[in-house]
Parts: sequence; C-alpha cells; structure tokens
Amino acid sequence: MKFRNQSLCVAAFLLASNAASAAKAVTYSYLGNPETATVTAKPVSCAQGACSPSIALVGGGYDVGEAFRWMIARAGITKATGGRFVIIRATGTDAYNPYVFSRLGQIDATTPRNYELVGGIDLGVTSVETLIVNSRAAAEDPQVLKVVGRANAIFIAGGDQADYYNYWQSTSLANLIQKAVTAGIPVGGTSAGTAMLGQYAFAALNGAVDSSEALSNPFNKYVTIDPLNTSSKKFVQTGPFVSVPTLAKTITDTHFNTRDRLGRLFAFVARIGNGCTGGVANYGEVAGIGIDEETAVLISGAPGAAKAELAVNPYNPENTTSLYTAQNSAYFVKYTGAPSQCASGFPLVDNSGIQVYRLSGQPSKPSPYSTAPQYSFRASASFNTSNWGSQTVQRLC
Repeated sequence: MKFRNQSLCVAAFLLASNAASAAKAVTYSYLGNPETATVTAKPVSCAQGACSPSIALVGGGYDVGEAFRWMIARAGITKATGGRFVIIRATGTDAYNPYVFSRLGQIDATTPRNYELVGGIDLGVTSVETLIVNSRAAAEDPQVLKVVGRANAIFIAGGDQADYYNYWQSTSLANLIQKAVTAGIPVGGTSAGTAMLGQYAFAALNGAVDSSEALSNPFNKYVTIDPLNTSSKKFVQTGPFVSVPTLAKTITDTHFNTRDRLGRLFAFVARIGNGCTGGVANYGEVAGIGIDEETAVLISGAPGAAKAELAVNPYNPENTTSLYTAQNSAYFVKYTGAPSQCASGFPLVDNSGIQVYRLSGQPSKPSPYSTAPQYSFRASASFNTSNWGSQTVQRLC
C-alpha cells in the first residue's frame, strides 16, 4: 500500500552484546512524523486527576477497524491535537503502519473481502510506529522505551504469547505499558496480545492446548497460566503482565468461534479458582472472556461501573461453525459453584453450574467513519462487567 507524500522509514538499533548473548536488533518503523513537537492529545477517561482504563480486546483474524478508531477517540486524538499510535510485537512485520495510517473509506485491496482501513490520518493520527521487540534486552533498549513512553495509544499485535511472556514480563517495557493503562492511555491487543491483558493469562509456554485436552486434564503440561505457572520451569513471574483494574481476576481467550475454545475457557477459569487444587482466587469471582475472530470487546469506565461493548466486522460465513452460529460474539464465563472435580490427572467435572453470557453484534446503521463496502461498526449491545445478572444479553447457561 502506498500513500502519496508519505514514506515508510525503517531503522534498526543494535543492542550492546554481553557474555550471555550476542547483540540483537530492535526493528523500528513508522509512517507519518513521530518527532512532531505539537502533539497535545490527552486521554478522555481522565477527570479531576483520576483516570480509568480504555482496553480493546480483539479476537484475532482480520482486524476490526472500528476498534482502532475507538482507541484513537479514547486517546483524545483529533486533527487539532495529533497523536502517536504505537504497535509492539515480538515477531512479524510493520503491516499495521499502513493499516492505521490511512484515509477514511480506503479499502484494503490485499484481502478479497474489501474491508476498510482505519483512516487514522483523517482522525488526527500524526504517526503510526511499530517496534519488534524480541528479547528481554531489547525490552530495556532506550529507543524502545522512548517510543512507547510517548505513545498516545498502544496496541499489542498477535503472535505467540509465550514470546511476550518471556521477552517482556517484568521489564521496563512492561512497566511502561502498565503506566499507560494507569494514565488512561488506550491499550489494546489481538490474539496473543489480547491474551496478555487480563490479570491471568494463558501464556502458552509449552504450546497451545485445545478444549478436549484442557477439559480432560486441566493440569496437563500445556495449561500454563500466568501467574500460576505450575506447569512450567521457564521464567517465573509472581504477578500479572499488566494490571488492568477492570480485568481483575479475569482471563481472556481469542479465536473463539473458529477454534472451539469454550471448553478450554471453562478449564482456565476453573484452574484459577479455589475450587481447583492450587487455585488462588474465589471461584465465584474469576471471570473468563472469550472473543470471536473479527470481533473486539471495548472496555471503558472505572471498576464497578465498567462497560463492555462490541466493535465487529460484517458477518463472515467463513468463520461459521456448528457450535458458534451467532457470529461476531463475545462470551462471558463464571462458575456459580466450585467444580466437583478439578485435580491433576483427572477430567474437569462441574455439577454446580456455570454462567455463560453471549454478547453479539450485527450492523444497524452504516459506520459514520467509512464509505467502504465492508465497513466495521460499533454494535448497539453492551455489557456491565460488574453486574452480569441484570443483563439483557443472551444467557446460554
């Protein structure tokens, strides 16, 4: 994708070598002008010295343009203020730069579905910057910390969450992400990036796990949950990757519809609760959020009054499975009683009940931001995260 009068700039910063490892490079690229001195954007969630988080949890698959526009708006970015949108990842490319730094109504011609790009230029974004941070040393690099430290919005791309866990956990980079959350700066992620934003995270330190494996033995070696880490001898962290008050005692999961992950979310939530051997929280207070592909859960507000709403792409029949026929959905899971059996080497058994709510979004009117034929949109449905029982969304069980 080419933009008139714009150039893609790439620079690599070599880190100093030490006795343990050779020098590594941090790849940094951008579109726009990250060095502009006129950026004045301030998060809209801050008032009277207090800020609440703005968190975008994207479920993977093709990205949801409306989620990025929501982040831009929550960052207080306008044409008058400007703003820096920063992407961080451990592997991959700088493909988000032209996706975000684009014109409203512009179509992504690289996909057969003709989805629209974000339109960040017209919304006031002055630069989109991508950092590929692939080691713990790189997570301490001064250039990385400079770029992330001045960001007005931060997005963690997909990949392998084990990389994020091993490379970024308890580093200066992680501290800056935490500082951004506390300051009300919008922070989002997709796929592996989303997995790292709950208080608890499936860290995938030993690889992926499917629903049948997790349900048949919630303690098998593939179920590595940060900060439990009872199944791994790798780098051990005693606290969450990032502490988001509105995602306290919560674990997130993605690619829900295409990979049949409701069962494994049941196992994850059970493992964290004190109804399981080694559980660390009251089973009735642990929550799981599972998100379909091409779907984003947008969480704003203070704890106790936080609201979750959806931003979604148009219905995509390619994502349809027999178990998840309501597309563009998010699933909210809690246990109403301790599991009857949750111990190493045994199947998960629950006779006390599980609450599952589904929030689905379908278009009611065209996006106000786009004229593209496949626009994404904000769904009218929303969910109060602190009071599940009063919702009008669909309760499955």
